Amino acid sequence: MGLRRFPIVVLVVLLAAPVLVGAPVWQAGRAPDTAASVPGFFDLPVTGGGDAYQALGLLPEERGVALSLLTRQLHSQGAGTAERSMAARRLAVLLGAPGTAAAAAAPGSAPISIAAPLMADHWRDLLELPGHAELFPALIANRSVLLVAAGALAGDASLRALLERDRGLLRFLARTAPGGFWLAARSLRIQDDRMVVPGGTAAEPIWEALAMERVTKPADFIRAIVSRDAGRLAWFFDVIAGMDANRLAAAFGSGPIDAQVEQARAFYAAFRAADQNWRLEDHPFLRGVADPWMVATQVEVRNGEVAGPAWQWLWEALFDRSEIPRRRAGSIRRVPAFPVTLAWLSQKIVEASPFERRNRFEMVRFAQAVFPRVRDEDIADVLVALGGYRRYQAVLLTLDRMDITAPKTFARAVEAARRIDERPGREQRDSLIALQGALAIVERARITRAIDAATAERLVLSLADAVDRDAPIPAAAAHWITTSLIDALPPLIQPDQWTGPGTAYESKILQAMAGPPSEPDAPTVEWEGLSYRVDLAAGERQRLARIREQIDSPGLDAALSSGQPRQIADALLPLVYTPALGDPEGQALLSTDIATRHEFAQDVPIGARREGLSWARPRDQVGDGDPWHIQGSILGLDLGLARLALRRIADNEMPAAPTINLNDQLTLARTIAALNPREMRDPDRDRLVEAIARGRQRVAAATTLPAIAALAEEARMSRVLRETLPWLFQRAPESMTSLFALRDLMWLGKPDLPTAALDRWGVYGEVLNSRLKPVMPPPAPWEDFGGRADGGVIGTQTPDLTLRMAEETARLRLPARLVPALLTFATQDYWHDVLARFPDDWPAMTRQALALSPRRVEDYVAALAGGGPLRPR
Repeated sequence: MGLRRFPIVVLVVLLAAPVLVGAPVWQAGRAPDTAASVPGFFDLPVTGGGDAYQALGLLPEERGVALSLLTRQLHSQGAGTAERSMAARRLAVLLGAPGTAAAAAAPGSAPISIAAPLMADHWRDLLELPGHAELFPALIANRSVLLVAAGALAGDASLRALLERDRGLLRFLARTAPGGFWLAARSLRIQDDRMVVPGGTAAEPIWEALAMERVTKPADFIRAIVSRDAGRLAWFFDVIAGMDANRLAAAFGSGPIDAQVEQARAFYAAFRAADQNWRLEDHPFLRGVADPWMVATQVEVRNGEVAGPAWQWLWEALFDRSEIPRRRAGSIRRVPAFPVTLAWLSQKIVEASPFERRNRFEMVRFAQAVFPRVRDEDIADVLVALGGYRRYQAVLLTLDRMDITAPKTFARAVEAARRIDERPGREQRDSLIALQGALAIVERARITRAIDAATAERLVLSLADAVDRDAPIPAAAAHWITTSLIDALPPLIQPDQWTGPGTAYESKILQAMAGPPSEPDAPTVEWEGLSYRVDLAAGERQRLARIREQIDSPGLDAALSSGQPRQIADALLPLVYTPALGDPEGQALLSTDIATRHEFAQDVPIGARREGLSWARPRDQVGDGDPWHIQGSILGLDLGLARLALRRIADNEMPAAPTINLNDQLTLARTIAALNPREMRDPDRDRLVEAIARGRQRVAAATTLPAIAALAEEARMSRVLRETLPWLFQRAPESMTSLFALRDLMWLGKPDLPTAALDRWGVYGEVLNSRLKPVMPPPAPWEDFGGRADGGVIGTQTPDLTLRMAEETARLRLPARLVPALLTFATQDYWHDVLARFPDDWPAMTRQALALSPRRVEDYVAALAGGGPLRPR
């Protein structure tokens, strides 16, 4: 039986079940909205009423932004949300079928309206609708007109006023540049019949030069902005409009206006040249992970200039060479010595191939974070280190993760890695495992705080020295393990099954990987009538022991005693894998050879190899007839295998298939690995929770439209939400509190914590800052980060689940250090429970974090008792 044969109300209810289970619904018989009209908007009745609205996945508090969300849902592309998007498109077609309007009055289908810009007859005229036809289905079924409507919804009152009186402009936008207008509309403003441009009056010559139209002719200027270069100028205009004064100064420079115009032209050239395969009008919601927006907004600027190291000669040398050996570093000419600009960086990054583009962007961000101030005596080391970024990326990122900062140490580690690549055949593979395995042990010991940063740095330098000698590298690494490493680790407290009669190398390393023993005054927890002590190390030691005994290995002590390169490699590899394999009862351990399936460059057919594969960040691989395995480095393996750490509470129901983008899932999973429980302190947690509470109080106290609008502006919430607040405030004032995510509330509460402390509660942000550490995202419109599904970028803007867990641990009076362990359960539930309507559905992601119930958290706590960090007293 075809869908068309169902009465519309029945069809809508059927479609609603998989779309929005448990969502609030309107009571039957609710009267249509009778609130006063809001200038620039009209009430658009939803054909099919509340049932249709709910079937489209929309919530009551989203009535103001519904058109904007529907635009993304109907026309975004994403594997996880494809089925729901197709269902929404089918429903849109069915809602326009004859007889659908009568269903709106049927019992159980309460009338409901949403905010729409301008007046109904503007859109009827544009769509050429007959008087009896329903506007809502016609509008959402016409992609071009819907994009223009969504753009007008996000524009300010002056733009809507212009569109109301200039139907010719409205028609031009729909027919010529709907995508460009949708993109730039939120940044288009008019005052006294004059365009308000980014940079203010002083920047008008810049924009007139780029648009080739006068700002005193708003309609013509808008036509030029949204259509020139197939919408690329609209993109550039919107990006610059979102900059603060500091970044704007870096974009245009501080010279005379003629020089600023030329710099703006150069900057815009990068936007015009970026990814020639991308057609904005065809794919307005897609972006690149290393596109000019990323450079313009994520590269650090300070005092109106690109932050250091910023010498142009340095970046020319690094971009133009694959590697820089030490002998070449000293001969590089240090000219030109002036600093790079955002325009120069953007052009240099955009002109490269896609893979190299990403490398260059990441190299700049990494250098800014790790080497912000370079002394003359460190320049050669910085060149050697950064010159190795493309090929030895995992080494550099791992040293930063260990809190090492000295350029010399980074350079020496790169040189040691390069020495490995000079080895032939099987010797190279054994040497790779020896060096990377040794570094991975130091990395893990540093993460668990079994050693401090200074000790980690000394160990890295001594390991690099050992590799530089003429002895075979596995033998050199073995000697280093039995001397330098073992001497630096804490004494063995409790022997285990890997402790030999005369040696305890593996036992001592496993203990360090689990972390130092619990301190005597470790916190205690009373739970369900029993008393527990919080002992992170004891629970981790138990987990590691259970995993290690399941993996094939000759044993580290025996391998080191043998001195055989193959045995040393075969023992180190499973040892490094042990902490990264998650649940001892998980699927990864159904096969005991998981470690030996690891794939370095030597294991890949020559035609499929890429430069630096053996030193790349580890990634899981499946397909081509091969069993699931990891490819790349064994450094940062816990991040590459982060999903294995997730655990599920036993339930009677099968979880729903995840709708979150896969890479956003990975961002959230890697967040757990990046959060360090030993740095999550109760006082910091309590200040965060207090900030969230203050934010809630501010929102609750904002009982007037100006007050709530000021909070939305302060939190830098979505522009379309801010523009439609007057409409929603009149019709559903009770919805105001539900508009704010936990991240918004935290920032509104002005947390009194330094940046470093806040970052410990943040999100894995590697795609933005090239570091394997969490970072707390600052306030920003979520749409800015959308369209970059292959980077998991929207996930970097979602610390809400961690913040929710902070609230719950504070309520239950649990130690903050339990948060990462609790997140292993919460994240697994979360990504199955989020009902994403499109690939970058940040509103759905933040809403689901708020929906996490206290009772469910209590289930997570119970799961930690006994077998986890909660140990019976």
